[in-house]
Amino acid sequence: MIPHIHLGFIAIPSYALFALIGMICYVITTITVFEKAEKKPQSVTNKFLIISIFGFAALYAFAFLFNSLFHSIEEKKLVLGGITWLGGVLGGFPATILMIHYFAPPARGKALEYFDLMIPGIIIAHGIGRIGCFFAGCCYGGVTDSVLGVSFPAGSAAALQYPSESGGSLPVIPTQLIEAGFEIVLFLVLIAGYKIFRNHFTEMYAFAYGTFRFAIEFFRGDDRGSTGMILTPSQCMSIVLIILGLLCLFYKKRILFKKLHEKMDFMAEQVKTQGEKLTVKSIRLLRELKKLCDDGIITEEEFFEKKKEILNLSNEHFTHKS
Repeated sequence: MIPHIHLGFIAIPSYALFALIGMICYVITTITVFEKAEKKPQSVTNKFLIISIFGFAALYAFAFLFNSLFHSIEEKKLVLGGITWLGGVLGGFPATILMIHYFAPPARGKALEYFDLMIPGIIIAHGIGRIGCFFAGCCYGGVTDSVLGVSFPAGSAAALQYPSESGGSLPVIPTQLIEAGFEIVLFLVLIAGYKIFRNHFTEMYAFAYGTFRFAIEFFRGDDRGSTGMILTPSQCMSIVLIILGLLCLFYKKRILFKKLHEKMDFMAEQVKTQGEKLTVKSIRLLRELKKLCDDGIITEEEFFEKKKEILNLSNEHFTHKS
């Protein structure tokens, strides 16, 4: 446990540092997926990065609300504070998909497919964030006598809950690092099998992480609130996440929500038609601009600048084809 990393006179909170590194990895991964793998124009990528900011804000808000809910159930009084990743996922993911639908016109009707492209970045960001949890001393496991056991120093949450004679904690399972390793492996699997799994990233994440998180909960030792039942809050939310993954799969396979799928197909077709009309209009505009340039009414620099704007706009509206 290293709660702060010292650089001279500056003390940087470890968790915040790893969260920042995770976000940087998210941005790099998302740009790579959108522009290298999917050949999207930069304007589309930028729009999705902006949506990501609000998506992560929604994720944090729901993480706070769910954590407060489960601790309030445990304490039998209103308790506010802390976050739970799964709670953020259950609220933040649907909120982000809705934002894509309403605020990214080229993705209208295909918001879930575009959201798939954001999943690898989310996974690697969370995996690196879990390393930050280890350094911060939170999200630890239960007491163990195995070689995996890690003792946290005096003053840590683990030491307060499982004190040893030395003042630190008894050896506990480093569930943070186990989860980080799992997510990094899952990220690598998705990237290695990109062409195979590309259209099912959301469901794969829901099944894989939901199952893993349900299992790892048996080894967790920190306080995560209560549901008032046998299952922990995270196990209950893991079950919900797996169910949502199944619903996404059934939707994509047109087994369920057929009318909704038809409505989304209609919207996607409208976007396609608008894109085709825009392309025809762009060609007409470019011809008119070229004539103005040939007649000396505008300069070549002005022509090429306008040409770039028109082609970028046309590409942005036509990316639905991929």
